Amino acid sequence: MRAQVIVVIRFSYVADAGFKISAQGLGAIRGTLYDPDRLARRFQLFEALTLPSLLAQTDDDFTLAVLIGDDFPSDARARLSRLVAPLRDARLIALPPHNNYKSTKLAMDACLNPDATHVISVRLDDDDALGRDCIAAQKHVAPQVAALGPANSPAVICFNNGLFLELSDQGNRLFGVIEKLPLGIGMGMIAPVGARPTIFSTDHRRVHTRWNCYTEALTPRFIRTVHRDNDSDALVSGEKPKYSDHDLDRILATHFPFTRAELLALKP
Repeated sequence: MRAQVIVVIRFSYVADAGFKISAQGLGAIRGTLYDPDRLARRFQLFEALTLPSLLAQTDDDFTLAVLIGDDFPSDARARLSRLVAPLRDARLIALPPHNNYKSTKLAMDACLNPDATHVISVRLDDDDALGRDCIAAQKHVAPQVAALGPANSPAVICFNNGLFLELSDQGNRLFGVIEKLPLGIGMGMIAPVGARPTIFSTDHRRVHTRWNCYTEALTPRFIRTVHRDNDSDALVSGEKPKYSDHDLDRILATHFPFTRAELLALKP
């Protein structure tokens, strides 16, 4: 088995469905996603959280596919290209509007290595962060979980332990969560090359109803941001461990390339 990890980030991609405002049409979606103030906030979080977490991976042998619209503003596209350049294998994939499954599948197909036998497709939003060993954990765990099921059957690996970072004009708040439902940040699916299913084939909260799913709840492996631009409701589905400031400092130092002071200082 030669598994290629492909992390897919939809950076303000104009999909033709899936947003709260989708019923208003592509013009409304494009106007919202490409609003200069909103784009500036997305770049702030991408540069402060998402990108550093990718650069800090203990295993840097992965492909990053950044999905953007084919009409993404040219200055923003140039900025994004410069930002991801330090990664070992990062590509901008510009596509016209499709649904999220089709667009992400096309993006992954465009990045496929010719010698790969399997793909581990991984979800990540442009405003969230991965723990340092998330890629390494996917590579270690995914083949073992896949081997437990029928031959060539997809399997899903997700991480339910992490931190929520709420950004607010009244002051940011950082707290721990252990979700009871599968969480999309860093979630991956291992499947043979050419298989139809990917990690974007269904809602991330329901993957365990369609495929074998391994949930790792002991190691903090994500930071999710909660802010004004969230399109989905950022609700905790499980427990909130009562971490002290010392506990949070220890978790961050062990698993993430950030300090608590840096996260609490981010602008909402």
